Amino acid sequence: MAAVGPDELRRTMSRLVSGVSVVAARAGRHDIAATVSSLVSASLEPPVVLFTVHRDARLREAVEVGESWAVSILGDGGAAAARWLSEPGRPLLDQLTRVPHRAGEHSGAAILTAATAWLEARTLWVIEAGTHDVVGGEVLATGVHAENEGAVLHGYGRLETWKG
Repeated sequence: MAAVGPDELRRTMSRLVSGVSVVAARAGRHDIAATVSSLVSASLEPPVVLFTVHRDARLREAVEVGESWAVSILGDGGAAAARWLSEPGRPLLDQLTRVPHRAGEHSGAAILTAATAWLEARTLWVIEAGTHDVVGGEVLATGVHAENEGAVLHGYGRLETWKG
């Protein structure tokens, strides 16, 4: 049996429509953020979530074991932020200048105003998985922005809004 290549797997997995979130962390004085479609609630007791991040991504260094970070689960108004924060090569400095946000109380990381819900977590473990790492984190706090609705979805290689 022939091995499955990356293009084949990408084409197949693009059919899995998933919600889009932004994971953010502080690295020194800088905010670092990335768009992810791999956020998973892994356990309710204890509360644990996980996401994947490319091993070469700037965000990866900021989410080492013991580090805190925030996740913004995007509402339908978050598509522009999701697109910007998924751009390779965007500047490290001031990458969140054009994205309305506030600092999380527990992590200091950016929580986007366009989020319909958010959480803050601390990394418990990191597991290598090919080109990406799986980051598991203990949830420290959560919240809902009831005024935001819908979602940003990723499927078929595109970001789309869903009004709910």
